[in-house]
Amino acid sequence: MNECEQIHPLLRGYLGETLSARERRLVARHLNLCASARKELDRLRGGSLKTPANPTDPPKEHWDTKILNWMVKTPKAAATPPPAPKPVEPPPKKTRPVREPSPAAAETVSSPSRLKPFLKIAFIFGALILLTHFIQNAGENSAVKGVKHLFSKNHILGVGPSLDLVLDLTNLSHWDSNVAPVAFSYHDLITDMDHFKTYWGFVEPGTPLPEVDFTKNALAIVFLGNKSAAGYTVKFKRMENYTDKTILWYDEVAPQSGEFAAAGNNRPWMLQLVPKPTQQPVLIQKIQ
Repeated sequence: MNECEQIHPLLRGYLGETLSARERRLVARHLNLCASARKELDRLRGGSLKTPANPTDPPKEHWDTKILNWMVKTPKAAATPPPAPKPVEPPPKKTRPVREPSPAAAETVSSPSRLKPFLKIAFIFGALILLTHFIQNAGENSAVKGVKHLFSKNHILGVGPSLDLVLDLTNLSHWDSNVAPVAFSYHDLITDMDHFKTYWGFVEPGTPLPEVDFTKNALAIVFLGNKSAAGYTVKFKRMENYTDKTILWYDEVAPQSGEFAAAGNNRPWMLQLVPKPTQQPVLIQKIQ
C-alpha cells in the first residue's frame, strides 16, 4: 500500500478533527506534497461534511490547516479601476527613428563593467605583493633608510649631523711596540688615570707612567692582534668631530717587502694621545 492509499481514507477525519496528533501530522505532510490529495480535500470540504450549527460563524481551522491554506492559496486579482478618459493627442511629429543597439554592441558596452571586479581583485593582489616585498627588504631599501635618517634625533626638520672639526693626530704624543699582551685585535678609549695605569701595566710593565692631563686629553689604544711577520705598525691620522659623534681614524701600516721576517712576537699596539672628545659616542675606526 503506497502513501496515497494510506492517507486518503484519513482526509475526512482530518476535516472533522477526529484524528490523533500523529495522524494529523502525517496527513498535513502528505497534503503539502500531493496535489491529488489536496483536490480530494477540497472536494470533501465542499460536499459531504456536516454544516456547522451556526452558519454565520466560520468553521474552526486547526493551525496546520491554516499553514497549508496559506502555502497553496492563490493571490486574489486586484480590482481593476475604471478606464480613464483617453486624452486627445496632437498629431504625431515626424521624428527620426531611434536605432536600437544590436546585442553584440550591448555586450561590447557592458564588457568593461564585467571586468571591474576582476580588475579590483588583481589590483589588491598586486598591492599585497608589493607591500610584502617592501616589508621583507625594508632594511636594504634606500627610501626606508632615508626616512629613518630624516626622523632620527639628529636629523629633525632637515638638520642632519655635520662635520664641525678635523684635527691632525700625526704629530701628537704616542707610544707603541710589537709585543702586546693580547693576541686579538682590540681598541678602547682611556679617559681617566685609573684605566691608564691598568693598560700601562699590561703594555709597558716596570716603566714609568707618562704624565697625561685627562681634563684636556684622552688616550686611544689599539691592538692589531697576532701578525705573521714583523714590521706592522699603527698610525693615527685624524680626529673628526661631528654633531652626533666623534671618530678617531687610524691606519694599519704593513711592513716593507724587505721586512717580512718571522719573529717570536708580532703583536703591534699603539697608545695615542688625543684631545678630549666633546661629542659622544667616540668611534675608533680603521681606514679602509
